[in-house]
Amino acid sequence: MVRMLKHEFMASIARLAVVVALLAAFSGRARAEPVTVTWATLGGFYTDLMQDLAAKFEKQTGIHVKILSIDLAQLYEKQIIEAVGGTGAYDVITYASQWKPEYVSAGWLLPLDDQMKAAGFDLNDIAPALVDTSNRWQGKTYGLPYYTYTMGQFFRMDLFEDAGEKAAFKAKYGHELGAPKSYEEMAQIAEFFHRKPGQKLKGQTLSKEFYGIGVMAGRFNHIVDEIAFSLAPAMGGSIIRDDGKPGVADPAFVGAVKFYVEKLLPHAPPGATTSGYDEVIAQMRQGLIAQTGPMYLDQWPNAVKTEKEVPGSEIGACTLPYSATLVGAFNIGVAKDSRYPKEAGQWVMYVASAAAQRQFALGGGSTAVVSILKDTAFQKGHRDTMGHFPVLLQALQHTEKARFYPNIYYVAQSGKINEELISALSAAVSKQMTPEEAMKDLAQKITQHCGGVCKVQNAHLGQGFSPKAQPYTFDPSTWVRM
Repeated sequence: MVRMLKHEFMASIARLAVVVALLAAFSGRARAEPVTVTWATLGGFYTDLMQDLAAKFEKQTGIHVKILSIDLAQLYEKQIIEAVGGTGAYDVITYASQWKPEYVSAGWLLPLDDQMKAAGFDLNDIAPALVDTSNRWQGKTYGLPYYTYTMGQFFRMDLFEDAGEKAAFKAKYGHELGAPKSYEEMAQIAEFFHRKPGQKLKGQTLSKEFYGIGVMAGRFNHIVDEIAFSLAPAMGGSIIRDDGKPGVADPAFVGAVKFYVEKLLPHAPPGATTSGYDEVIAQMRQGLIAQTGPMYLDQWPNAVKTEKEVPGSEIGACTLPYSATLVGAFNIGVAKDSRYPKEAGQWVMYVASAAAQRQFALGGGSTAVVSILKDTAFQKGHRDTMGHFPVLLQALQHTEKARFYPNIYYVAQSGKINEELISALSAAVSKQMTPEEAMKDLAQKITQHCGGVCKVQNAHLGQGFSPKAQPYTFDPSTWVRM
């Protein structure tokens, strides 16, 4: 009897051991299955470049990245809907610098500081101007730059350096033709190069009209970046004043809108009031314009194709003439309701790392990593993808030196205000409203969104901090020539 009980006991132990082994094996297989991190981002060639990086990331970590490409016009609202609903649809979200205050204040992003510290991520290699405007809020880091759309300008260098054109410009305006040192000079260049059929350009008779400038005056975010983040602050205007009140109805801001409408828009091709950056770059590549207005430097790989499509052309890039330059990025951060916050954070740091950004740069991506922007040896032989890097570096460094960090970057309602800016500026340039009417209406809407005076949360910049635009001159010796 004892022997039988002992035998049954040993058999039970054996069966239990088999069950435990099976459970362990099943558990191991479950853990070995790849985690899928879902990333909501905007569509475009820069996102296409991420597919190869995502494959390498999965090979290294076992983490699969599902990339959801969303049209830019829908990205802001779609992400908010999912965040408010707490659906967990996205593990990683993409936000423009102007959206940061709203996304962070609402609690839709998780801070990354502890994870970056544990991983040894070097935040010092990312352009400081972008870190402050795009990633930091109240002493914490909530995202990292995916790529920077910091602004500069593109122009037809072959026209600007033509001896006949240079002589004619100096005779008319009394100074040398070159990269604009002011927006008034940009307007002069726009007027000068606007030619009718039968007139000559670079000694050749034109068969069709040639325009002095291309502007992004359509009902898109681009018009906000051109006017509110570049032109207006250079002329002393601001979206939000230091006292938290809207500055858009002030004379300086209204004057900048009128300058755009009266001095730049008349010298742009027809249809400018429905154009975005794609249309302006297309105008350059079709040989229709002499220069862009304020333009995203990340478009260099597209703009430089002009040289193959317009005989005798050469494209140049330069900084805008003031520290009042849109310095921004599309950044990625971990969603508050991510199912896999640790793995999502790993992907965010991987994308922003110097190693990944080097591959990104080779494919035409505009990096925010300073060591890459300074690496002229790396850039050599890659003018088609990196010819704008010296210009981008100058813009970022001057912004950092001037500490031009507009108050709008530190107002929690920035995303909603940005959407209102699109509508108001579009109404002004399309002449649905006068600039004065459009900006007065905008000021009232800003006040409504803020519930009164807007709270400018920039105490970390120092007591009495006030962003002021500072003029500076682009150094053309940094150009990457053919």
